Amino acid sequence: MKNIISNPIKSIKKINFLFVDRSNFYKNILFIIFLLFISPFYLSAQKCSVTLIAKNNVESVDKGIRVYFMEIMNNEKEEIEIFLSATNSNSGKNPDNTDSRENVNLDAKIFYNNGNEIKDKIKLKSNELLEFQVKLVVPKGTSIEHWNNTLVSVFSEKCKNYSTSVTLYTFIPNPEEQ
Repeated sequence: MKNIISNPIKSIKKINFLFVDRSNFYKNILFIIFLLFISPFYLSAQKCSVTLIAKNNVESVDKGIRVYFMEIMNNEKEEIEIFLSATNSNSGKNPDNTDSRENVNLDAKIFYNNGNEIKDKIKLKSNELLEFQVKLVVPKGTSIEHWNNTLVSVFSEKCKNYSTSVTLYTFIPNPEEQ
């Protein structure tokens, strides 16, 4: 008789244990479903895709100045904040296959097409296209008949590991031969 009574009590404890586990099980399943539901939104918020185009990227200066006309387009489905930069790169090969170790540095500024300088971040709506200009100026005393490689880059704080860039190649000719 004792065996019969003790077995049902053990069975009841096992059943209660199962219900507690089921409750946690369902909570865990709901939590996983919630994570699966929210992850596409989180992942899409971390996407960054822009197209950067230079309408002309190999030129020579004229009277100490060269302006490059460029475009950037937001390829994402939501607005993105980007930063533009233009820096002397002077690495790799020049368009004439000469080494860039003897390249010169130029002063660079980025402008909207209306002439205002771009100094801060830019907000681009989904599929928005922005045309802008990169103005390179030859500083006094710069060696002539040398190249400059300026790297125009786009990056976003939203996507730390994402950036895209275009190299502008500028030749500084002898002004007396122009």
